[in-house]
Amino acid sequence: MKKTEGTQQKDTPHDILTRYMTEQGGMRKTPERYAILDVVMKMKGHHSADQILDMMPETFHVSRATMYSTLTLLVKCGLLYNHQTEGATLYECAYKVPAHHHYICTGCNKIWDLKDSSIERAASKAKTPRFKKMKCSTYIYGLCNICQAKLARLKKKLEQEKKRQDATMTREEKRFAQIGRELSMAAEWFK
Repeated sequence: MKKTEGTQQKDTPHDILTRYMTEQGGMRKTPERYAILDVVMKMKGHHSADQILDMMPETFHVSRATMYSTLTLLVKCGLLYNHQTEGATLYECAYKVPAHHHYICTGCNKIWDLKDSSIERAASKAKTPRFKKMKCSTYIYGLCNICQAKLARLKKKLEQEKKRQDATMTREEKRFAQIGRELSMAAEWFK
């Protein structure tokens, strides 16, 4: 941070990016990189590279390759957080945003911020010999309420379908169906 006439002046995202690119051996300071920076600094929430590409002004064409390389650059210089989900990498503005925790739904891959100071307290109390803790970020994976409801509806539908099938099956077919279910459970158990 620079001090000017008794007041603190904080570096802008442009300053941070410019300094980082200069320190890394004079990387090119292209208008595309700064345009992407401007978009991600305004975004709220967690977005994929494709969603960020869609946020770009129509008058400013940015290739997918430029988008990915710039997002990687912005993560390295500390202006973005990246979060790995099963479906994609999601990005979140990190400028003036402290490290924090997240819920990730394994059904729909949505991500939500989790504010819980007890996680930081537990992490600060953890003994870490020969390791200096700098920040703590936790991911809690599970199912959101929407995916839970979809799963419950699907389960109910499958149970109703099974009842309809059972009503029309012969005794022999029911026996083979039961054997099939038992074999499936045994196969799952061996995995």
